[in-house]
Amino acid sequence: MMSSHLGAGSEQPPRVEGKVRLYRMKYCPFAQRVSLALTFKKIPHDIVNINLRDKPEWYMQINPEGKVPALVDLNGEIVVDSTAIVNYLEEKYPEPALCKKETIKRDLELLEHYGKILKVFFDCVHRKDTRPLKTAVDEMCTYLVEFEEELKKLNTPFFTGDNPGMVDILMWPFVEKAKCLALIYKEPMDFEKEKFPLILKWVSKMKEQEFVQQNAISYETFAKVAEASNAGNVNYDAI
Repeated sequence: MMSSHLGAGSEQPPRVEGKVRLYRMKYCPFAQRVSLALTFKKIPHDIVNINLRDKPEWYMQINPEGKVPALVDLNGEIVVDSTAIVNYLEEKYPEPALCKKETIKRDLELLEHYGKILKVFFDCVHRKDTRPLKTAVDEMCTYLVEFEEELKKLNTPFFTGDNPGMVDILMWPFVEKAKCLALIYKEPMDFEKEKFPLILKWVSKMKEQEFVQQNAISYETFAKVAEASNAGNVNYDAI
């Protein structure tokens, strides 16, 4: 695994035989989605970290947009965008399964609705949302109600059933880092826990999963990355 973040002027590391390659920024929650899926499915892979502030020239040939994550499969096929990559892995490496055919339509609907939460979250992370933090958190909670109700209807610990699946994996990196907003804003989040008992149980169950623990990124660390990035002086290898 490549630990330091490669930047302009660096050489592209040679592929490792028999391993899928993931290009990422270590603290990127979208890339973390892919890491979770790869670990869950036990797919042999290596990781190359990319300096998003000073991107390697060669990386633009892999993803011309210069974004992470990007996955290069054993056959050289390149897939970008975290959701697209996880869907690709589910199709190419179907066991263990991340979704059920009978629920895939609802899974996709939930993930589409989750995008509303992500928009508010990242606007707050990058201080583009000028509202008080409580107002933004209250808005996210109005969207989160649907997910609380979904768990109640399913009567299962995870959104995919008795084991984590696609919805759980694609949601998790942002839930794991939610408390970073209190550090970024330097004020309490005032999250009304009593309204979301099943979500909180889900969080506890996710934290118990070995594949989640192996890919954990603390909200404190993520807050440091976000603040440094907002200030324009982030050094990914020094955090």
